[in-house]
Amino acid sequence: MKIKEILGDKYSDSTLKEVEAQLKAIEFKTAEITPKDEFIKMLAHSIENDKPLRVKCGIDPTGSDVHLGHTIPYRKMRQFQDLGHTGVVIIGDYTAQIGDPTGRNEMRQALSQDEVNKNAESYLDQVYSVLNKDRTEVRYQSEWFRDVSLIDVMGWAHQTTVAKLLSHETFKDRLEEGHSLALHELFYPVLQGIDSVYAKADVELGGTDQKFNVLMGRDYQKNQNMRPQIAILLPIITGTCGTQKMSKSFGNYIGVLDEPFDKFGKVMSIPDALMEEYALYASTFGPEEYEKFKTDLKSGTLHPNEAKKQLAINITALFHGEEVGQQMRTQFEEVFKKKNLPDEVPEFKFERGDGLIQVLVSAKLLKSNGEARRMIKQNAVSFMDGDKIQDQEFKLTDDHAGMVLKVGKRKFLKLL
Repeated sequence: MKIKEILGDKYSDSTLKEVEAQLKAIEFKTAEITPKDEFIKMLAHSIENDKPLRVKCGIDPTGSDVHLGHTIPYRKMRQFQDLGHTGVVIIGDYTAQIGDPTGRNEMRQALSQDEVNKNAESYLDQVYSVLNKDRTEVRYQSEWFRDVSLIDVMGWAHQTTVAKLLSHETFKDRLEEGHSLALHELFYPVLQGIDSVYAKADVELGGTDQKFNVLMGRDYQKNQNMRPQIAILLPIITGTCGTQKMSKSFGNYIGVLDEPFDKFGKVMSIPDALMEEYALYASTFGPEEYEKFKTDLKSGTLHPNEAKKQLAINITALFHGEEVGQQMRTQFEEVFKKKNLPDEVPEFKFERGDGLIQVLVSAKLLKSNGEARRMIKQNAVSFMDGDKIQDQEFKLTDDHAGMVLKVGKRKFLKLL
């Protein structure tokens, strides 16, 4: 149905034109808008009355790192902000202590309030890499849940049914597969729905796996005689492995806090079959750029290796700027084509007899002894132009001073 048919003669031609422009921009890289006709009416009312939409997206700070997949809904929020709307980031300091059941067969370990607060601070710093801070409103669930009474909880429970909650795909699957399902987990979608009431959300952004929870917000708003929010769902992108969704637990992610060279290298490591998906959802390509990229890649005009470099520049530049993205290409080509080291290699002063694992962790090249052992076991640790180091008890001697360790494809350390 065309916009004019949905809106009728209620709005001016200039409003209709602006609705069409904003809708076209928002639909690109979006998996679903539900219900779309209501969104068009909401958008028209917002434009005609110069009243920004409140666009909500929640964060459960169950960890401290944000990866590229996490940023997709926040980049859509940034798009809304650039169109004049308000981003509302909900810090799930209560739901984080329950754990989103989506895609899990068992309940998540509970976190303390201190852990949640610390993670939330780190999360916000990272999502601000894509959001306009001046157009972002941050709300904590504790603002409205701190003083909740048992009567309130019973009232919320009264507004939905057990049958509806158990229709949630994950709940249903867990029961069918014989996994446990704790009573408190059923409250996760309820609390997310209540968030929308208190945040006065017009739109809620989430991954396609969040559809059930987002629609709960519509139900609770209707029960409060509020205009129900629109669900805008974004894709769950595949990790760099090419087979599973991007996840820290799978180790197939590109982290916001990764160094630029690591971001570039991780994009270069993706399977060729993943390039169109990354070009559409992970890059900043607009519709015309994306179509040209896809067409040139399919026709052979654009070589897969060059295509991947363009993607790597784009994704690196998203967080570090175009100049850094181009620099990482040059550095990558020097390291992997000319077999030279990067321009800047971290240095570490060791003592004779230091263990290799101790040095790798102390120099912050790897995060833990366990990770260092895994990398050695996988033959991923070597001296430049030397043999792989396979001995986990390897000790450094004076002869190693001035040599360069290489870990994986993208990490280097000069020993002093």
